[in-house]
Amino acid sequence: MSVVTVQLGQCGNQIGFEVFDALYSDSHCPQGLCSERENEAYQASSKERFFSEEENGVSIARAVLVDMEPKVINQTLSKAAQSGQWKYAQHSCFCQKEGSGNNWAYGGSPGVSEV
Repeated sequence: MSVVTVQLGQCGNQIGFEVFDALYSDSHCPQGLCSERENEAYQASSKERFFSEEENGVSIARAVLVDMEPKVINQTLSKAAQSGQWKYAQHSCFCQKEGSGNNWAYGGSPGVSEV
């Protein structure tokens, strides 16, 4: 059974990257805390559940990245691709619009009128 994560916002995308990086490292570790047979079974199920694989053998994280601005998503995609071990699929990202970050700085909190 596969698992697809949804990474929301800056925090969700940054933590999601760390989770997938740890899952990848863990699933490719030659030694585990259990027997060799149990470790191999764990690694196989982790790879199957959290990653798909391209024809060239590169692991693709099963995740959807969502943020209002593309900056964090682009950084997350880039950081994963630079690892050279796994990456996110380019079509698994959703950005609605730019410029919404820190909109409170444009004159006060929403719903509060200035005097």
